[in-house]
Amino acid sequence: MESQSILSYIQLFVVAILFLAGLNLYLLFRLREIDPFKKWNPNQINGVLCLLFMVVGLVAAFWSTMSYSDMFGMVQDAASVHGKEIDNLLAVTMFVVLFVFVVVNAVLFYFAYRYRGGEGVKALYYPHNNKIELIWTIVPAIVLSGLVFYGVGVWHDIMAEPPADSLKIELYGKQFDWTIRYAGVDNKFGESNFTLIDDNIGNTCGMNLEDAKCQDDFYITDTIVLPVKKPVYFRIIARDVLHSATMMQFRMKMDAVPGMPTSFWMVPDVTTAEMRARKHNPEFNYEMSCQQICGGGHWNMRRIVKVVEQAEYDKWFKVQKSFYAQWREQMAPPPAPATDSTVMPMQEAKPKVAEAKKAEQRVAMN
Repeated sequence: MESQSILSYIQLFVVAILFLAGLNLYLLFRLREIDPFKKWNPNQINGVLCLLFMVVGLVAAFWSTMSYSDMFGMVQDAASVHGKEIDNLLAVTMFVVLFVFVVVNAVLFYFAYRYRGGEGVKALYYPHNNKIELIWTIVPAIVLSGLVFYGVGVWHDIMAEPPADSLKIELYGKQFDWTIRYAGVDNKFGESNFTLIDDNIGNTCGMNLEDAKCQDDFYITDTIVLPVKKPVYFRIIARDVLHSATMMQFRMKMDAVPGMPTSFWMVPDVTTAEMRARKHNPEFNYEMSCQQICGGGHWNMRRIVKVVEQAEYDKWFKVQKSFYAQWREQMAPPPAPATDSTVMPMQEAKPKVAEAKKAEQRVAMN
C-alpha cells in the first residue's frame, strides 16, 4: 500500500475518533441536564461565519491566483498581433466580472451579518422598488452591450480576409498526426481531392499532381517554420474525425472538420529566440496541438512551431524540395544499361553476316 493511502486512512481514523469523543462528551452533559449550547445564538454564529468566509475566501482566491499566474497561458505575452487584442478583451472582461463578483458577494455576506436575527428584531417586508429595478436592469444591459460590441469588433478583426501576400499553409489532420503543406514558390494552393490520397507514395493531402500549381507545393511532417511579422493564412482540413488546430501562444484555435475546410490567419510578431530570452528558457518552443479528443493517439498530435527572421526563413524555404519532384524521382524508370562499344549494332551486323555466307558458298563451289 502506498504511503499516501496510509496517511489518508490515518487522517480519516483521527477525524472519526474526534467526532465520537465530542459526541460522547455532549451526551454526558445532556445526562446531567446541562446544555452546553444553551447560550449560543445560532444567528450570531452564522452571521460571523459568513463575514469570516467572505474575507478569508477573497484573500485565498486572490492569493492563489497571483501565486499561480505564471502557469496561466492566457495572461502571458501573446506572440501574435491579434493575440494582444484577445488578451486586452480578456483583461477588460475579467475586470468587469471580478468587480461585479466582489461587490455583489461582499454585499451578500455583509447583509447576512448585518441583518442577522436576534431578540426584538423584526424583518422588514420590502417587496418592490421601481427605481432599484431600473438601475439593476439598465446598468448591466449597458455594460454587457459594451462588452459584446467590443468582442464582435475583435472577432471581425481576426476573421477578416487575410492580406493578398499572406503565406499559405495547409494543416491536414488525421488520426493521429498532422501533415503541413506549404503552397510553394507561387504561394498558391493547387487542386487537391480526398479521392487522390495515396499514402503509399506519401500524397497525404491528395494533391492533383497534374495541376501545375501543385507541382511546387511541399510537405512538412515535423516543425512548422514561420517568418516573423508576416501574415500567415492557414487552411485547416480533417481527413477522418474532428480535430482542432490550436497554437495557444498565438491565441489561435480553429476546428478541423471533415468535409468542411476552415481557415485562420495571424501575424506572429515574436520569434522563438526572443521568447526564449523573455522566459529565460533556452528550451522553450511554440507548439501546435489538437484540442479535440480524437482517439487513443490524441496525445501524439503535436507539432513544434518555429518563428524566425525573414532571412532565415527564406534560406530554409529555398532548400525545401517539392513533393512533385520527389514523386518524379520515385516513379522515374531505371536508366538503360550501358552498351559495350565492341558490340556491333544490329543494323550493321546483318549485312556483314549475309556477305560472309556468300563468301562461304563461293569457296565451296570452287
